[in-house]
Amino acid sequence: MPNLKGSTFDKQIRDAFFRVLAFGKGRHFSNDNLTHSVALAEKREMYLKDFKEYLEKNGITEGKINLYMTEEIVRDFLEERTDNLSAKSALDYVTGFNSLMKGLEQARIDIPANPNQNDFLKDFREIFREEMKELEVESGRYIENLDQKLEELKEIRYESYTIAKLQSETGLRVAEAMEVVKNFEKYYNPENNTLERVIGKGNHEYAPKEISYQLVQEIQKMENIPHYNTYNKDLKEVGINRSHDFRVTYAKDLLQHKLEQGKEYKIALKEVSQEINHHRPEMTEYYLARA
Repeated sequence: MPNLKGSTFDKQIRDAFFRVLAFGKGRHFSNDNLTHSVALAEKREMYLKDFKEYLEKNGITEGKINLYMTEEIVRDFLEERTDNLSAKSALDYVTGFNSLMKGLEQARIDIPANPNQNDFLKDFREIFREEMKELEVESGRYIENLDQKLEELKEIRYESYTIAKLQSETGLRVAEAMEVVKNFEKYYNPENNTLERVIGKGNHEYAPKEISYQLVQEIQKMENIPHYNTYNKDLKEVGINRSHDFRVTYAKDLLQHKLEQGKEYKIALKEVSQEINHHRPEMTEYYLARA
């Protein structure tokens, strides 16, 4: 397929504008990614100018701008461009840029990332969707008297207690915790008493997590895994509204511990964000405000 025309990035952006232009073109039974409104045209021009600035900042000033739309470069660009955006704005930006690439390819412009056949940004967008879900966490979610509530949970159902204890020690989401107990030998490294290779949302791997030997023994004694509804019902019986409250509590306690060690707030926040597998520290900061 051909490249965008023009000897400079600015001229190529102008060519791209006209290539995907479809004002007045009907979309009945059409699923194309062309530009059907003035507002969309302005957004797409902005996307290309942002991409051009990213390339120039990284010393790339010549060649065809469409040929730089490789998976690696586009991912790096989007990670930087969405770093300070809200989860919804970041999701909209990534989705819009992906649609632009599809529109260019439908206009027979060569896009190395091949967006029409391989939606490589699907997991990237899933990160922001997960952030949006987690932002729904209400205030007052910190679990007071955690040890006492765990003991009460143990009296109700041993398996629910064990999963809750795993969540409270590691900050894992409930689905991740249940996956760990289900396939414990896959994730547990007995040489250093850590959980390793645990995959979180957006296909991001957690850093190794040290767990207590007592918890290891308790997990190994589990005979079955309760259904999500059963687990949540057990939690409510001891006054814990949602399993996600363990993550909020874990994050707040960990941040406080790091601050007491003398670490600067921004450094401590970044480390906590990495521990709970958040994509950005800003997400964790909003999250902690709900504790």
